[in-house]
Amino acid sequence: MRMKYYFPIHLDGGNRGCEAIAKGSAILLGEQPQQLFGYCRDTELDTRLGLAEYLTLIPCRRESYLVDRFLAVINKIFHTNKTLEWRLLYPYRSFLRLITPDDLVISTGGDMLCYDRNNNHVVYTNNQLHKRGVKTILWGCSMGPENQSKEKLETLFRFSYIYTRESLTYDYFKSLGLKNLCLLPDPAFILEPQSCQLPEYFSAENVVGLNISNYVMGGMSLHGSFGQEVLDLISHILLQTTSQIVLVPHVTWNDGVVNQDDRQMARIISEHFNKPERLHILDIDQLNYCQIRYAISKCRLFIGARTHAVISAYSMCVPTIALGYSIKSRGIAKDLGLDQQLVVDSKNCVKGTLLRSFSYLVANQDAIREHLNHIMPAYKQRTYQIREHLVQFKK
Repeated sequence: MRMKYYFPIHLDGGNRGCEAIAKGSAILLGEQPQQLFGYCRDTELDTRLGLAEYLTLIPCRRESYLVDRFLAVINKIFHTNKTLEWRLLYPYRSFLRLITPDDLVISTGGDMLCYDRNNNHVVYTNNQLHKRGVKTILWGCSMGPENQSKEKLETLFRFSYIYTRESLTYDYFKSLGLKNLCLLPDPAFILEPQSCQLPEYFSAENVVGLNISNYVMGGMSLHGSFGQEVLDLISHILLQTTSQIVLVPHVTWNDGVVNQDDRQMARIISEHFNKPERLHILDIDQLNYCQIRYAISKCRLFIGARTHAVISAYSMCVPTIALGYSIKSRGIAKDLGLDQQLVVDSKNCVKGTLLRSFSYLVANQDAIREHLNHIMPAYKQRTYQIREHLVQFKK
């Protein structure tokens, strides 16, 4: 019987980064969709984005509003790791029951361990599977010491293997004593852009792409500490250049409880500037990840908050500033040999830093583009080495 592969942290393409990881990983695994199973909260969206061509979508267990509220209240009253684990695992139970010790679990999400010191689905699903003797791989991940917790450290040692996507995480994991790990680029780097019809403003070939998330802005508003930096940058581009600006959403999640919808952030920015004719919002509702990558490839310069939007720009050799808030942005830029001025720490940003980085980007854009064109083919090709590391699990 052929091995089956399960992706419990896929979630859905409402985060185009989840879509990108799933598609890239399916290509790297070299298996048919019938052997790959993804936990999916929105099968209709994922099918429209083309994910059903890469893996079998397993609808998640939809708890009722009353059940969700009950679990939330129980967790709030008792507030222990056990009640949090119970609440987070509840929607996964039917999916996890499908997995046997003969299968291999690919725990994706990339940055799921990067958010503060909070434990989450990665920790609890892996702990459950470890108890049942299921082999698990932490796949294409990033994590720094600032994100560490006792539970995270314990679950890291319970993974059968760890695939890190940048050297800062790799070196940190090595320092912890972890041994079964490798360092290779993010799975999304190998994806190809998919041509699609783009708005007329791209025809000028003088477009600055800008992806802004609530994470770098400190909330869904312009009033956070980093908001003025973004506003100053946009004002500078509008007043001092002839470039078109396109706001490129990359995540559309908004379930009424957690709002990560980049489209809302883009609208807030556009309305602040009273919708000037050179400031546009790319409509991504009908675009999959590879089509958004095609749009990003048509930008002369790019500034991005979402890691997989930045990965699209890097992969298409577009000179880019990463608006980082964790080790992942610094590590990927470092491994690509990019100057530290091309990563702006949105959480600890001194006034004027973003504008200075943009000036550096403009002044050095040709050299940056040439550098990326030179290194990117070999960098992408390295990703396929993960197949050599997987041989041990196919015996």
